[in-house]
Amino acid sequence: MSESAQQRKAVFLHAGWRCASTYVWSRFRRNPFTTSFYEPFGEALAHCSPKRIEHGTPQGWNSRHPPLVLPYAEEYRPLLRLLVKGVPGYRKELALGRYFVTAAGIGPEVRYLSRLIRHARARGTHPVLGFSRSLGRAAALKSALGGYHVLVRRNPLQQWLSCRSYRGELPLSYFEACHVLILALAPAGTAAQRFAATLGLQRLRLPRRLRQQLRFLQSLTHSWSEELSYRAFTAVWVLSHAIAEPVADLIIDVDRLSFSPQCREALRTRILADVGLGIDLGECRVPAHDPAPVGLDFAAVERDVRARLLSCGADLPPALVQAPAAASETARPVGGSRPPCTASA
Repeated sequence: MSESAQQRKAVFLHAGWRCASTYVWSRFRRNPFTTSFYEPFGEALAHCSPKRIEHGTPQGWNSRHPPLVLPYAEEYRPLLRLLVKGVPGYRKELALGRYFVTAAGIGPEVRYLSRLIRHARARGTHPVLGFSRSLGRAAALKSALGGYHVLVRRNPLQQWLSCRSYRGELPLSYFEACHVLILALAPAGTAAQRFAATLGLQRLRLPRRLRQQLRFLQSLTHSWSEELSYRAFTAVWVLSHAIAEPVADLIIDVDRLSFSPQCREALRTRILADVGLGIDLGECRVPAHDPAPVGLDFAAVERDVRARLLSCGADLPPALVQAPAAASETARPVGGSRPPCTASA
């Protein structure tokens, strides 16, 4: 690979669901010197086809995403094979089953993502990979692939409330079910697996396929409570951020980004200096959800979840051991003293 291609640093955007990560990714995508892949671990890529790409737009569901000029998965189109569905190299277990994979087992992710990175560089562009399923693998991915790693985060209570708002007639939304499933599929002997046992998830007889697993969880009408959902979310959030925050080159707080012009300008300047890409984040607006109707003592749940994670052997940084008072409506960085918007590890 030429020296100029090597200099086209890959950008990894790590986030959870409902963190305005699609907005941040779309701003990188607008830069013509990027090839920006959306959700490289998303399960829809297993069945990707030109027709499915055309139908995959923010208007096709209640996404609350910004309008996009091109479908979400447009960048994968040149990689598709004739008469064969799916993005080459993608494996279904990359979606959630390998969420907490360690550096020793990161090989499948590295081989698959390397294809995407090579494709982007061959086009003379920076590879940009926008994830919502990568936080538990962020450290392993950085160790194996290098690159520039950005953590996009939101007030965790607001994030959960947004996930919860998609329930409709089901007792558990897709996004809530994903957090539960991450714990249920966690590798044996890990803190995540031991915590899952405290929620009774080890007793579930899950189907084999991901779609059926999610539907099975959503069908357990009498099993879910607000507290159980928030416990599962908080455990995944804490464990994920304990892995991703220490290795992040940049942390974007989208709550501050929403109301601070100084924050937006600081981020623009920082990204340009670090990666050489001009990114305009001036239109970010993250709505607030009212937690009062839920009727849950969120801070108490958070404290208990953290205590249980520690008893399960979780290795948590001091900033994440203390409950961040997520129930507060302030938009400060969670659990830490990093400066707004442009924090570095």
